Amino acid sequence: MRNGIATAALSEFVNEVRETPEEAAMEYGINIVWESGTRSRIEAKPMTVGGHKVSRKFSWKADEPKQLLGTNHAANPQELLLSGLGACMMVSFLAGASAKGIQLETLEIDFSGSLDLRGFLGVESNSTVGFPQIDYTIHVTGDASAATFEELHQISVAHSPNAQTMLNAVSLNGQVVSTSL
Repeated sequence: MRNGIATAALSEFVNEVRETPEEAAMEYGINIVWESGTRSRIEAKPMTVGGHKVSRKFSWKADEPKQLLGTNHAANPQELLLSGLGACMMVSFLAGASAKGIQLETLEIDFSGSLDLRGFLGVESNSTVGFPQIDYTIHVTGDASAATFEELHQISVAHSPNAQTMLNAVSLNGQVVSTSL
């Protein structure tokens, strides 16, 4: 056990995926229900891990601050996006450190990004709608050198599904099913 990670189990899982590639197939889902104004409730759907269904009984809310016509009762979508990216990178960093036998004392990642709402509001057609850049700083202490921590940083970005999705952009495939009153 290192950094709260069962390293033997991690190694066994890596070997299992190497020997049986279908064990690497993961499927995720959420359901979002509008509550009122800008507030919604999100629930995790069951996920699959290598063909095994895993129950996920989690729910959370999203809202906007009052300045953006919300009630400020929950994190907003951008904060949730940054938290998903950050948590994924943290897991990658932590797993990499644990696999290399590095004991961490502290690990914290600060994220920030700026948006120009003119694009979202349709006020200016050539304004960027999304984050043009996301900045972050990893604060880490442990029994490794600065160079090793920088290597782990590179690995955490390269092996984070969320970081790679952000870097490569994802194709969105959607549809609308509607009922008129």
